[in-house]
Amino acid sequence: MGEALARIAAVSIVLSAAAVAGVKLSVTGLVRTVLETFASPGEFLWWSTLGGAFAGYPTGLAGVIVWILGSAVFWFVVFSVAYGLISRLARRGRGRGA
Repeated sequence: MGEALARIAAVSIVLSAAAVAGVKLSVTGLVRTVLETFASPGEFLWWSTLGGAFAGYPTGLAGVIVWILGSAVFWFVVFSVAYGLISRLARRGRGRGA
């Protein structure tokens, strides 16, 4: 389980950094919508802590780090819960088939 959580953490950080980079690079169209949706938990964390009302996207290094880490932590929790549920259902399914 520990190895799986380490992989989930690494994937969450990489995907969050890629999403933030895509938003910062002004990718357009449907891709931008997907990237903004993925990066929005970290953006909200930045906005509620370092940013302010009517602030745009983070511009400084600290803001971008908060944005990436906030998104990564959010998605780590989501992916970990999904992994735990899928693992439990798989074990339960194997128990019935035996």
